[in-house]
Amino acid sequence: MTVVDELAGVRWRRGLACRLPRLWLDTPRAGALGLLTDADLAVPARARVLATPIAATLAALTAGRALQVPYGQPFQLGAGAVELLPSGASLGGAIARLHGKGQTILAVRSAVLEPLPSCAPLELREADVLLVNAAFADAPTCTPADLRAHLHAALAEPARIWLLQDPLLALDLLLWSDSALRIAPALLRLVQRSGLRLLAPQSPGRQPRGLLLWPLSQAARVPAGWHDAPRTVIGEPHQPLLLGADRVPFSRRLAGDALDTLVQRAACPTVLAWGDGAQALAERLERRGQLCHALRIPYQLSLV
Repeated sequence: MTVVDELAGVRWRRGLACRLPRLWLDTPRAGALGLLTDADLAVPARARVLATPIAATLAALTAGRALQVPYGQPFQLGAGAVELLPSGASLGGAIARLHGKGQTILAVRSAVLEPLPSCAPLELREADVLLVNAAFADAPTCTPADLRAHLHAALAEPARIWLLQDPLLALDLLLWSDSALRIAPALLRLVQRSGLRLLAPQSPGRQPRGLLLWPLSQAARVPAGWHDAPRTVIGEPHQPLLLGADRVPFSRRLAGDALDTLVQRAACPTVLAWGDGAQALAERLERRGQLCHALRIPYQLSLV
């Protein structure tokens, strides 16, 4: 394993940045152009993003803030180019194929090997470098099949609240459900923007009954009648757990064996990982005979 400050023009400068094409890859930056891989990522007021048309719609971005790039259509960006491909992880979600100076990078922030019901399947293309988010390389997360099983178990209960760290997940849960779920008003607006044909969701109502989907960010605003209903947080493994709530760990970012499988499927000659689990992933891949570089991030001491 090698730890690098920069590889293939990718470096950490208070965020993940690519030199050519010039683009922020982890989160958009104010006054700069970023990549919106999932519609629930926060976009600063002065930032512009590359996004698929449906991701821009879900994020409620105006035309001036989002450069809309359909899947599979390369977009010229300076002396480089960007092509967005389905990630299988969210409606309109994308991975990016970056081309510049005769070199191609496949950048993966979030992906799901077996797509969620609202999404097009993950699409990988040939590239020289696989740039992959290894935040959960050693963390347990549910597969979509596991999450669906949890959902149907919850639907059999008299009343339960699912607090969603990821609001977009409400779309997939509604598609999986064979009965009308109760959802928060904020999630209803998301459903309306999605354009999906879903079983009509219901308002929470005064009496707790069935499964209520609610944004984790608005947990304090659950309707009064539901205050005593059992709660489950559906969120990433590192999300602090609310007092008195159960947890189902689910993330759009690959973890464990699923992350290793992605690396194998991509079959790129060079792998560059970033995030808390980069070193663990690199060591694991090296034991299997594949070199993986870990991107040095100043505040991640384990990578120094």
